[in-house]
Amino acid sequence: MTTKGPKLDSIPTIVIAGPTASGKSDLALRLAKKIDGEIINGDSRQVYKELSIGTAKPSKKESSVVPHHLYDYISVREDYNIYRYQKDFNKLLKSFPKKRIPILVGGSGLYIDSVIFNYELKEEKTSKEEREKRERLNKLSLKELQKLVSDIDPKLLKKLNRSDRNNPIRLIRVIEREGEILNKREPKKHKYFVIDLDKKLLNKKIETRVEKMFEIGLLEENEKLREEGLEKYPALNTIGYQEFTSYFEGNCSLEDVKRKIIKNTKEYAKRQRTWFRKHNHAIWTNDYNLILEESLKFIKT
Repeated sequence: MTTKGPKLDSIPTIVIAGPTASGKSDLALRLAKKIDGEIINGDSRQVYKELSIGTAKPSKKESSVVPHHLYDYISVREDYNIYRYQKDFNKLLKSFPKKRIPILVGGSGLYIDSVIFNYELKEEKTSKEEREKRERLNKLSLKELQKLVSDIDPKLLKKLNRSDRNNPIRLIRVIEREGEILNKREPKKHKYFVIDLDKKLLNKKIETRVEKMFEIGLLEENEKLREEGLEKYPALNTIGYQEFTSYFEGNCSLEDVKRKIIKNTKEYAKRQRTWFRKHNHAIWTNDYNLILEESLKFIKT
């Protein structure tokens, strides 16, 4: 269960969330250096040791500037989920250095909100059958997942907010829990920022990022993963990795893979923005000075 208590939940935590390629990590790094902060990962795929280029994980150079936590510490061979993440986050927060400010950075809204809003979660022991079920669900379209939720309970889909109804990951969790909707507890003390960019600019940054990924070795990273037989694990059902399957089977070109990654990333960014829109208290901005100003005021309260 979620660790509670005034000491844990009163630690002022700054959230810098937003869609992929929006510049969250750079802004968080600047902020951390200015306010004596330390960065905590809020991305569900950057926890994995073997996935680096395709997940846009912070470089060793970036990680050496200020301490980074909950990155690069789980193998794709392990079963990792939101329950374990919440447990790891709360354990970290309990031992966080005094006078240092935790800055939670990422685009995985469900993971971020599970710790900030203290979701009530139960430990999941994943069997082989459940893993196979998850793999099948991951291959379904949004409409197919929505239908499955409606099949569980015709009224359930309407109970979910608009963001959750259009979020495949959220729908899969509802299906796996047979309709259970996650409950929230009293939130942690936090300031929630969402990096806001014009759609055209964000799409351009996504295209540039994907091009850069190929330049620095995304193909080679995928080749190594397959040489080690890791493509069979659910963590590889991820943008930047899943698109290579057809290429290695000889059914498409590398340019086709690149186009698919760009297309899938743009669609994912759209879902991310939808998720964060439900937070009326969040500050949507890409102005570093505003983030710094609001963060300093928040820390002093």
